[in-house]
Amino acid sequence: MKTAYHIVYFVLPLLLAAGACSEHNGPESQDQPVADHDSPIVVDMPGTKGVDPLTTATLVDFDMSAIWNFNGTSTNTWYLKQEKVTKSGSVWTTTPPSYWTVTGNLSFFMYAPSSASSPGIEPVFPTTGMPGVRYTPSVTNIENQADLCLARPVLNATKHIGPVPAEFHHSLTQIWFDMNYKGTPPGTYSVLVEDIRLRNVRGVATATFSASAPYFDWTDYGPADCTYELKLSSSHLRSDYLPAWPAAEIPVQNTLGRLYLLPQTLDSSADIEITYSFFDTSHTPNVRQATFTKTVSIPSSSQWPADRSVHYKITLDVGESTPVSLTGYTIDDWTESGNNHVDIEFD
Repeated sequence: MKTAYHIVYFVLPLLLAAGACSEHNGPESQDQPVADHDSPIVVDMPGTKGVDPLTTATLVDFDMSAIWNFNGTSTNTWYLKQEKVTKSGSVWTTTPPSYWTVTGNLSFFMYAPSSASSPGIEPVFPTTGMPGVRYTPSVTNIENQADLCLARPVLNATKHIGPVPAEFHHSLTQIWFDMNYKGTPPGTYSVLVEDIRLRNVRGVATATFSASAPYFDWTDYGPADCTYELKLSSSHLRSDYLPAWPAAEIPVQNTLGRLYLLPQTLDSSADIEITYSFFDTSHTPNVRQATFTKTVSIPSSSQWPADRSVHYKITLDVGESTPVSLTGYTIDDWTESGNNHVDIEFD
């Protein structure tokens, strides 16, 4: 079941467990730093951060990696690598526990959900520079696309600084469709959308962590050759008949039909192919009478910004020779939750 995180960002403090602070002495090398086993790294919920706490309904796990920084070396020494963090009681922690190092400091990199529970997420561990995440939104299982969130990197942290904030942000673009129709269907026929195919978009890229906002950069895109298909038969689409223009468009997607896709500048070949049918509503059950497929182009160089929701409004012309038209689209807040971001509207 696909789950969206219903806040634009969330904050988790990375805490040191209470207890002794004595350091363990012993040999250390570039490959094996000594851990302070009196200071485990755990994750807990904020108490006074002014944001809604996360629950297992919105987040069940995430991955954490850490680079050990020592002696000014520019080569990444991975102290933690793709450690899965889960909640045990009221505490988020790794299993087995992870510990602070005795010397040097740690830089933390986190993303949610964990790659172990979300196919298509592959961490990238470079020899130098910032790590990242290679992500491929599922084409065959739309309902299982991950709402990939990346945390602001926590750089050069030591066990003495107290809580280490982990601030997650949506990294993808959420795609929605609203539709109505114009023209006159025959007799007592109504119009039902049965399939939507978003075609010729990029389906793989790498998000590299960054020290400055928005704290990640999408690069290394694959070709614009992916098609994402929403099907009525797979419960991606609602079984509601479309309203006639000039009535307002209605949403045609169910929760399972949310598309979480890569932020990108669309190629000139990108388009939306829609299959709809006439149903005779004078019978019970209603009877399919005819099916049509039409295509609408998306404006060239359209932007899908990260951490935003792109909302396409489409009018189907049910005449046989008139093409479907894209009446407009908006780029809105991810959750449309009434926060202070300004909506950008395109006519």
